[in-house]
Amino acid sequence: MPAPTSYSSVQIFLHWTIAALVIFQLTVNTGMQAAFNDHVDGRPPEEMGAAVLHIIVGSIILALAIIRLSIRHVRGVPVAHADNPAVVNWLGHAAHMLLYGFIFFMPLTGLVAWFGGLEFSAELHELGRLLLIPLVVLHALGALAEHFVFHNDSLRRMLTLNRDK
Repeated sequence: MPAPTSYSSVQIFLHWTIAALVIFQLTVNTGMQAAFNDHVDGRPPEEMGAAVLHIIVGSIILALAIIRLSIRHVRGVPVAHADNPAVVNWLGHAAHMLLYGFIFFMPLTGLVAWFGGLEFSAELHELGRLLLIPLVVLHALGALAEHFVFHNDSLRRMLTLNRDK
């Protein structure tokens, strides 16, 4: 089956929904950190609402990631632009694979940390947060570079509804 020339409306929706939820998780997490410290120390968390919200949003990201990967497997994705330098396409592919890994890794390590009480998992989760932030920035910069420097439709493909079913 040939690769599609565009993303489906569901793929676009999932991309932007997951992106928004990830950014939310990255920027609104101090309450969860405080609640986790209380939780590990055996105290009732003062920030339980923040903890529950963080857990729910993280679980939604995981569920959406499973759906997104399933659709990617069944439908496929547009191929990288052949006129890009090979290193650009390689970096784009590597960034996408890392981002997919993170949208599974972060919720799983967070859930194991909270429900399993494993401090090591919490440390992995925090390390993941510190690595994910620059990766998200690089992904956005890469999309802008493809649009403004390499003058291709990579960014437009993720902003407009599909042209092929």
